[in-house]
Amino acid sequence: MASFSGLWNNEYGENYAPLSETVHIGNGLSGLARLFAGRAYGRSVLRELIDTLVAGNVGDPAAASHKRVRAERDLEANVQGGDRVIENFASIARNTTVADQSAILRGLSLSPAPTYPRDRSGNGGGSKLGW
Repeated sequence: MASFSGLWNNEYGENYAPLSETVHIGNGLSGLARLFAGRAYGRSVLRELIDTLVAGNVGDPAAASHKRVRAERDLEANVQGGDRVIENFASIARNTTVADQSAILRGLSLSPAPTYPRDRSGNGGGSKLGW
């Protein structure tokens, strides 16, 4: 049973109604979007591989890149300031493979539960799984 909120009747002139069944705040798709959003390196490769494999087939081209400041190594001069060259870094630029598909499926089947070492000393400091 939903609780009463006088705010709706007094302020908005509407009766209180719970959210519909189609509203899923924090659902899995939002979680995926948050997990892969704004990740320029490792997760962008995984995002592109998943996108290519879901939308197409094994063997389709996958490409993800972003711009970054090119690193400069000069041990003789102070190169910590001034103009910098912006380069285009390709995280992935190749065709997808069956190994990519297998790695993603293996990752989805991994257990997220932590593992603890055995308590060899017997003082109760470890072995949380079998206490």
